[in-house]
Amino acid sequence: MTYPLIPAKHFTAGRGTHSPRIIVIHTMETPETEGRARQVANWFAGASAPQASAHYCVDDKEIIQSVKDTDTAWAVDDFDLNQQSISIELAGTAGQNAAQWHDTYSKAEFAQFVALSKALSVKYGIPATWLNTQMILDGKTKGFCGHHDITIAKKIAGGHTDPGANFPMVEFLQAVAK
Repeated sequence: MTYPLIPAKHFTAGRGTHSPRIIVIHTMETPETEGRARQVANWFAGASAPQASAHYCVDDKEIIQSVKDTDTAWAVDDFDLNQQSISIELAGTAGQNAAQWHDTYSKAEFAQFVALSKALSVKYGIPATWLNTQMILDGKTKGFCGHHDITIAKKIAGGHTDPGANFPMVEFLQAVAK
């Protein structure tokens, strides 16, 4: 599992004493357009990059790695949880409706995302389980969650809503489990 690497400007080398136990799903809050994964990875790497990063950026045709799995992305507003997680950015928005999550672009992106998630699940022993807030905070349970779930668990003011209420979580977990 090797993907083109466009190194993010902001990340922390290493993971402290942690290994990945959570895969966090984000949306880029961008239109679903060709080359979006590469555009966002270049944005994370650019001179005016935000103080943020993710491990992977996914669109309908490409997966770009921005932070190595062995390093800590600046993806959620909690350094300890960043050390415990791998963050994946999906082209699109948290406001997508169910039909938009199943359009042609999203179906192709979903296939890329599932393949990446399966590989990471195998590599790190992460089951196709959606974590609740207690599991996110317990420091040991492995699984998947959205950025929104971490916002709720850590009571982060003005936090994130991604990947959104209409993200096909059940369909995603079933596909990863196959």
